[in-house]
Amino acid sequence: MLDLLLSTTINTAQIQLVAQSQASTVYLPISTRQSSRPNCVTYTATNSTGRTVRNVKVNRRNRQGKIEQERLTPSLAAGKTTSFEQCQSHGSFVNVEAKQ
Repeated sequence: MLDLLLSTTINTAQIQLVAQSQASTVYLPISTRQSSRPNCVTYTATNSTGRTVRNVKVNRRNRQGKIEQERLTPSLAAGKTTSFEQCQSHGSFVNVEAKQ
């Protein structure tokens, strides 16, 4: 009986790890407005998925053309927004992604 209990616990943990590793990437819609800082734009990402997303990151292309990621927030509830500034000196905006 003890062996069965241990096997069940291990299998449940394995299933949870597999489910987490298969989380799909979603790209959040963006709105923009002029920043009060010169040569900067404020971007606002909205979670329109209907579910909380996690690990929200902005992707930017640096001057060498390489994509760099910056974490915006660990999670974002459905319908909520997160904002950040993008200035010309920091490359160009690509998109905002999250895990669902």
